[in-house]
Amino acid sequence: MIHAVLLSLTLAAADAGVFADGGVEPIPPRPLVKNPLKQKVNEARVDRVFASLDARARAAQLIIAYPQIGRGAVEVGGVVFVGASLKNVAKATEKISSLTARSKVPPFFAVDMEGGPSNRLKSLKSLREMPGARELAELEDADVKKWGRKVGSAMATIGLNMNLAPVLDIAATGHMAKNRRSFSGDPAVVVAKATAYSRGLLEVGVVPIGKHFPGYGDIDGDSDHALVSAPWDKARVLKEVDVFTRTRDVLAGVMLANVAYPAFNPRPAILSPELVALAHTGDWIAVTDDLSIQLLADTLEGTSEDVLKASLMAGNDLLLTTAPPDWDKGLDYVGILARFGAEDPKAREKIDAACRRLLRLKDRMGLLDGL
Repeated sequence: MIHAVLLSLTLAAADAGVFADGGVEPIPPRPLVKNPLKQKVNEARVDRVFASLDARARAAQLIIAYPQIGRGAVEVGGVVFVGASLKNVAKATEKISSLTARSKVPPFFAVDMEGGPSNRLKSLKSLREMPGARELAELEDADVKKWGRKVGSAMATIGLNMNLAPVLDIAATGHMAKNRRSFSGDPAVVVAKATAYSRGLLEVGVVPIGKHFPGYGDIDGDSDHALVSAPWDKARVLKEVDVFTRTRDVLAGVMLANVAYPAFNPRPAILSPELVALAHTGDWIAVTDDLSIQLLADTLEGTSEDVLKASLMAGNDLLLTTAPPDWDKGLDYVGILARFGAEDPKAREKIDAACRRLLRLKDRMGLLDGL
């Protein structure tokens, strides 16, 4: 449930024109590979790119962050656009071109484009009236797929290649039903509509990330603002997981919830090795929700640095923060991970394994072509 914890920074950055990267030759958005999840991985190329990365560069591939402020080399494996960062589409496109030109390995460029109240691309006339999930659920599957294709086409034109959507939470009541981000309380409807939307995205080369694994369900609390715990037994949790499993073929990965499932682990899912391991059974990448929220540090009775390390050790692949990686008031996410890997062999193993999984997905998306 990505939220703009740094919204004031986002707005200030947009107003200051940080998207105009002077001195960098703009390049057109990289053409996306249609139906990337059906592409065979070129393992030799993945091995070659992996071997070309030093320990710091491998650690950097695990970070997906708000666009960096400076104009130096881009290390991170992904960039996420939140808040007002897509309000000016022309500047966002220019920013993506600049970031791509400054990256050794092309990044994921992600947005959580669900529609309705969570419409990050409403500045585009073609998407201004996009329905939310609850409204999409009332449409025929073919029409939902058309919306997915329309969203994917708009994203591809800008240079975005990853959608942190759809929402697969089964919610007849509770927080996800009230804000209409869930398709339905009926698992069959959730599977059908999430599959249709995802197929539309994939047809134009945008990869979907389903959320919020293992499932927010009908919980009433908001995990962005307080620790939420699902009082379910293991069977109930696995029932929620089944929706993701049935949608497996059209998801590149899953975003884990900041919800705790005590039947597996008292910590939020993103910090639970047991639940992250479940996410990997689908041959998915495991993506965290926003690591910069304070409640995660409070849960560990530690710091945001502790959260970053715990997320890695839980087995997550893509570690998300809404802070720019080079913000002087934020964490040095790449440096912390690189040092952690140098100091702890188990951390190094986790970094290398996650880096390989991310490179394999990038290869299927065509992002490693020519490397």
